[in-house]
Amino acid sequence: MSEREKQAIAGTGSLTGDALEAEDVLEGAEPWEPIETKLVFWSFAVAVIALIIGLVFVPSSIFH
Repeated sequence: MSEREKQAIAGTGSLTGDALEAEDVLEGAEPWEPIETKLVFWSFAVAVIALIIGLVFVPSSIFH
């Protein structure tokens, strides 16, 4: 698809997938920093720990 066709489709306000390619959407994206990787990993780790604690305490509090 030519650049002119992309601009014509994008200017219509339609939500079709033909308007933008993945490269166009990610063109101005910032690079992924290593601290962000650690943040995501530790967020999942804390969520798993909270889930395990919840699964232990909630049933025991209901049965006692």
